[in-house]
Amino acid sequence: MDNIIEKLVRESEPLISSVVRDEFITASEKAFDCTFDGTSRFYPWKMPTSLPNTFKIGVIVGSSGSGKSTILKKFGKEEYPIWDINKSIISHFDTPDEGINRLGSVGFNTIPSWYKPYNVLSNGEKFRADLARKIKTGTVIDEYTSVVDRTVAKAASVSLSRYIKSNDIHNVVISTCHHDIVEWLEPDWVLNTDTGELLHGFFLSDQKSLSKYIGQTMIVGECLKTITI
Repeated sequence: MDNIIEKLVRESEPLISSVVRDEFITASEKAFDCTFDGTSRFYPWKMPTSLPNTFKIGVIVGSSGSGKSTILKKFGKEEYPIWDINKSIISHFDTPDEGINRLGSVGFNTIPSWYKPYNVLSNGEKFRADLARKIKTGTVIDEYTSVVDRTVAKAASVSLSRYIKSNDIHNVVISTCHHDIVEWLEPDWVLNTDTGELLHGFFLSDQKSLSKYIGQTMIVGECLKTITI
């Protein structure tokens, strides 16, 4: 079965950036036998016309420089939570239950770290803490899982997908250069900026929904396939 929904086309007008030519550019041109006129041009992808008006999760995936962030901006502006360094991580939510559920929903299950201020967390913990506060209808997330190891990335993706699909949350768009987490997110659609294709959401090869397959929360110490949680 063909997973391709639509083949994208490029914008006719490029994005242009210019710099002053100097001795550094001249030296690198000689070193690598290339030429540069001082202007860079990039033709971004046009927005696909076949996207549903309402969906749970959409993923934009592709290599660095392929136009992921450019097209992500067309879905909205990414928000960055403000953290009070005098308050614990879990104290930044409306209710204790919301804090527990949201932090668990992104795989942030190192409970002692919930009681720390944001500024002392590791980069991976900061990513998950930010993600827990970003989750809402219409949110956009760039560079998803770029600062966490791949096991954590997959585990967090499973839990995030379950949380979004179990609650009244929709139209969440995630941009990533990592193809390995796409199947664990179970998106409704995938936009590949390397190939210019809009695809149906990817699932595991046996087509079992992870959301139904996993009977435990991320806090329970059990094993999901090869991912130890």
